[in-house]
Amino acid sequence: MAFKTTRISKPQPHRVYDRTSYVLVVDDDDTLLKFFKIHLNKSFSRVIVVDSAKDAMTQLKEKEIDLVLTDITMPKMDGIELMAKVRRFDPTIPVLIISGAILDQEQTEACMNEADGYLRKPFSFEDLHDFIGRGMKLREAFKEMAEIMRDRKNFRALLRGKISPRRAAKLSKGKDLEEKLNSHLSARAV
Repeated sequence: MAFKTTRISKPQPHRVYDRTSYVLVVDDDDTLLKFFKIHLNKSFSRVIVVDSAKDAMTQLKEKEIDLVLTDITMPKMDGIELMAKVRRFDPTIPVLIISGAILDQEQTEACMNEADGYLRKPFSFEDLHDFIGRGMKLREAFKEMAEIMRDRKNFRALLRGKISPRRAAKLSKGKDLEEKLNSHLSARAV
């Protein structure tokens, strides 16, 4: 008797995220919010889903959010307006925009030039995880940059061109911030 052999595909690499990170998802579609809550809870222990930009701002004030994923088209306040409010509240929080809508020129420019990433619906799990992974790396780089800015002596030297971004990063945190920022900018999610 012959046995039928089946080919087993390679397991996908397990994604490791900081399970103490808060991910805030903002979308007015309840079905998508449930999807994000269920799927992202497998990788993050702290996923907050809200259906409006107003609720998102409330969460930002109550918790230390590490990443915001927002739809662009929502009633009352769209994702672009929310992004501007998040930036005023805490410029170290990356804002990633997810949308399936056909965007006008102003929205397209905002997604390409102002958002920290843009992902079109529909997307695969792999695309979503890559997108979030880049956002989390950016959060780390932004936090390091904020640390340099708090170190006034090195920040002033950086602004005056007396030291390089690389040197400022090494003096402040001992990490290569310039490389991380350049890496993110070259691999931006679009």
